[in-house]
Amino acid sequence: LDTRWMSWHFSRLGEGGMLSAVIFNSALLVSAVIMGALGLALTDNIAHLLAIKGVNLPRAKMIIGRSFNIVTICLIGVATFPFDTFPVLHNIFGYSMFFTFLFLCSATSSFLPIFSRKFYLYSQGVILLATLCYVLFLVVGSITLLTVESIMYTCLYGWLLLFVGGI
Repeated sequence: LDTRWMSWHFSRLGEGGMLSAVIFNSALLVSAVIMGALGLALTDNIAHLLAIKGVNLPRAKMIIGRSFNIVTICLIGVATFPFDTFPVLHNIFGYSMFFTFLFLCSATSSFLPIFSRKFYLYSQGVILLATLCYVLFLVVGSITLLTVESIMYTCLYGWLLLFVGGI
């Protein structure tokens, strides 16, 4: 059992072309399909928000649709271009997905002002935590990228649940 990936990052699980890598990358592709379907469902299901003051429905649909399309493309890119053979492309897709979610965390209040104050505070907390994690990883060197990914994926998954539940 090789546990070295635990000191690197999740993407190491998709390297090497072995069965475990194929399973990991296939899971990313399934996730891409789910995120794409979720994006379509969300853009269809927000029509009832037209009556709410401050909601620009066409703008909200465009931002949600494009953001989820970007995440879908990024998941496909991360799965298609393993880190061991395509590190630059892999990182472009991985970080683009991450920054797309951070964009949604920061911009939701401007295009979809329907959520509670707690949701917006949580969103800002996610951004602050991302900043702290990357300072600890890049500047201080006290945590690994795997730790950053674990913390941020958990926070962003929670954010996504709150976002979908609020719509």
